[in-house]
Amino acid sequence: MKRRNIFYTILIILNIVCLYFIIDLFNYDEIVEYLLNGEKRITHPRKLTYLLYITILSNLYFMAFTIMERAFGEKD
Repeated sequence: MKRRNIFYTILIILNIVCLYFIIDLFNYDEIVEYLLNGEKRITHPRKLTYLLYITILSNLYFMAFTIMERAFGEKD
């Protein structure tokens, strides 16, 4: 039981840290990469950021639901 609580805590902390970096990534309009042959490659991270944002929020929702279910569930 104690290991599970430590695992849940670490998982929640990692998801919150990832959420911080995803929100920071929302501030970028484009990312420019300079290649070795002198060309530029421009990437727009907006669609990937939305996907990661939804994934992290669903992870946090699932974790909160699981923890609440265990805390308030019926004890057999």
